[in-house]
Amino acid sequence: MSLRDDPEIQRLAAHSDELRRLLQEHAELDKKVTALDKRHVRTPAEEMERKQLSKHKLASRDRIARLAGELKKQFPA
Repeated sequence: MSLRDDPEIQRLAAHSDELRRLLQEHAELDKKVTALDKRHVRTPAEEMERKQLSKHKLASRDRIARLAGELKKQFPA
């Protein structure tokens, strides 16, 4: 399940502009990584770009999880 499809994340995003921004950033990074993954052959520069994008995507997911944890305390289900 993607972050955008998680009902709990969506519920919390209704309360936080920052969470919505992070979700958008994560989705954009995912699209870029997916586009590079579709290439059968990647140049060394594209391979490095893919690795950097993947690291940023993971960091974005970590920030989303951390913020969601904080928001759950403020807005319990």
